[in-house]
Amino acid sequence: MCIRDRRKGGRRDGEREKVYVDRPGGWVLAAFAIIVGLSLLDATFTLYLLKQGATEANPVMRAALHLGDQAFVLIKTGVTVLAAGFLMVHKNWPLGRLCLAVALLGYSALTLYHLYAQQLVNQVAL
Repeated sequence: MCIRDRRKGGRRDGEREKVYVDRPGGWVLAAFAIIVGLSLLDATFTLYLLKQGATEANPVMRAALHLGDQAFVLIKTGVTVLAAGFLMVHKNWPLGRLCLAVALLGYSALTLYHLYAQQLVNQVAL
């Protein structure tokens, strides 16, 4: 079976909601990639800020930090990939789309927060 023969929609006419598909579509793949990319940025910014004296707010990620920087990034990214993948598979559910949008907005806001925090750290260092 060729990739282009795989399902992008429901099997029956009119099936659009609450169905699983083989090909999620470009916007969903882009959202997945952006979420994972922003998660990697979050991990990088977090490690930088921790070296400047900040503390990790998330207790699970704080525990992961005790395993080392590399383990922290792998765990954080792995959890994000699993969660974003779950949302990607459920893109035909209204709640799945909502959660995907919330994840995009949340990671975008977190990235802006990190940029602001880094600017503050750099000002204090001067």
